[in-house]
Amino acid sequence: MAAVGLSLAGNVYAADLVSPSNEDGNITVGSAETHRNLYVAGSNVTVNGRTQGDLATAGIMVNVEGDVEQDILIAGGTLNINSTVGGDVRMAGGNVSVNGSIGGDVVVVGGNVTFSSRSLVGGDILVAGGSVVINGPVVGSIRVVGGNVTINSRVAGSVSVRASQSLSFGSSAEVIGAVDYTGPTNATVENGAKVGTINFTERQNRDSKNVFKAIFALAFLIKLAALIIAALVLSYLKKSWVHKIWTHVHEKPLPNMGWGLVFLIVPPIVVLVLLVTIVGYYVSFIAGAIYILALLLTNILSAVVSGYYIMKYLTKPTDQVPVWQPVVIGAVAWSLLGLIPVIGWVVMTAVYLQTLGALVMVARNAVRE
Repeated sequence: MAAVGLSLAGNVYAADLVSPSNEDGNITVGSAETHRNLYVAGSNVTVNGRTQGDLATAGIMVNVEGDVEQDILIAGGTLNINSTVGGDVRMAGGNVSVNGSIGGDVVVVGGNVTFSSRSLVGGDILVAGGSVVINGPVVGSIRVVGGNVTINSRVAGSVSVRASQSLSFGSSAEVIGAVDYTGPTNATVENGAKVGTINFTERQNRDSKNVFKAIFALAFLIKLAALIIAALVLSYLKKSWVHKIWTHVHEKPLPNMGWGLVFLIVPPIVVLVLLVTIVGYYVSFIAGAIYILALLLTNILSAVVSGYYIMKYLTKPTDQVPVWQPVVIGAVAWSLLGLIPVIGWVVMTAVYLQTLGALVMVARNAVRE
C-alpha cells in the first residue's frame, strides 16, 4: 500500500492519500492504522482503520468499517458504511447501504439505498434513488425523491416523499412531524405504524419530464462526486506538478491557449497519417491512446485550474491554500459551467485549452530535464 507525504507519529499517519500498490487495484486499510483526513481510491476499497478528520474514497466496492471522526465523501458501485461517523455523509453509488451511526446529515444518490435497523442518523436524510428503504431511526427530517420508498422506523422530524411508484410505512414506523407525499397512489400504512395525516398529492406515472429531471440530477451528482475524487487523488499524488501547471496557466494564459489549440488539432492528423502508412500502424495506436489520456487528464486538471482561478479572485495565496479547496471549489464551478449555455461553454473552452497547453509545456520541460 502506497501513501504520499506520510508523517508518522506512532501509528498515526498525518498524510492522507492511499493508492493501490498491486495490479488488481485493491486497497485495505488495516484496523491498527489511524489516518488523518484520509483519501483512498482503488478497485475494491476496505477501510478498517480509524480516521481522524474526513474520509474521501471511491471504488467499485467500498466498505467503511473503521470509525470516522468527521465527514465522509464516497462514490462508487457498491458502498457500505458499517461504522460510526461523527459528521455528515455524502454518497453516490449503485447500491448504497448504511449500517452504522451517523452524527450529522446524510445525502445519498443511488440506485438501491438502504438504511438498516442498525443505522442511526443524527441529522437529516436527503435521498435521490430508485429503491429507498429506511429501517433505522432518524433524529432529523427525511426528504426523498425515488421510485419505491419504504419507511419503517422512528422519524423525529418531518417526511417529504416524491415517489414515481409507491410509499409504504412499515409496522415500526413512527413519524413525529408532518408527512407530505406526492405519488401515483395513496401511501400504504401497515398496522402498528404511528403516522399522522398524510398530505397526499396525486401525480401521473407518465410524467416523463420529472423522470428526466431526476435522471439528470442523479447523473450530475455522480459525475461531480467522481470528478472531486479523481481531482483529489491527482492533486495529492502530484501536488507540485499540478501547481506547476496552474502557475504556467496563470503566467502565460494566451500562449498556453494557443499551444492547447495546436495540440488539440495536430495529433489526430498525425495519428491518421501514421495509420494510413501501414508502417506506423502500432505507433498510431500508442499515440492515439496517449492523446486520449491527455484529453481526459486535462478535463480533471481544468477543474482544479478553475478552483485556483477562483481562489486568486478571492485574493488568497494559491501556494498556501489546502489542496482540497481549489479541488472542491473548482469541481463544483466546472460542473456548473457546463450547465450554462454559450457563456459557460466559452469559458470552459478557454480554460480547457489553457490547461491543455500548460500540460504539454510542463511535460515537454520535464522530458528535457
